[in-house]
Amino acid sequence: MLLRQKTLALLHEELRTLALFDRVHEYVMDPNPADNHAYTLRQIRRSQIMAEISKLSPSKPDYRNPARIGSAVLLLCAVGYATLHYLLK
Repeated sequence: MLLRQKTLALLHEELRTLALFDRVHEYVMDPNPADNHAYTLRQIRRSQIMAEISKLSPSKPDYRNPARIGSAVLLLCAVGYATLHYLLK
């Protein structure tokens, strides 16, 4: 887990570095072909980093878990029974 956090921190740092180089590229008045090629390579690397981050990030909880659904139905039934018992009393 510590390795995952360290890797994510390094990937986010690399994204910030790429963003810095992109800002420099935006301020260049007349970029040459080498600058444009470097910009293209940075965009490719950015997409690779985003894919790695999404793979390493904790996954979202599974809302279709049968145990969760069953406990929710059971809770709703209990609340409904208690409500009917109270109203018909």
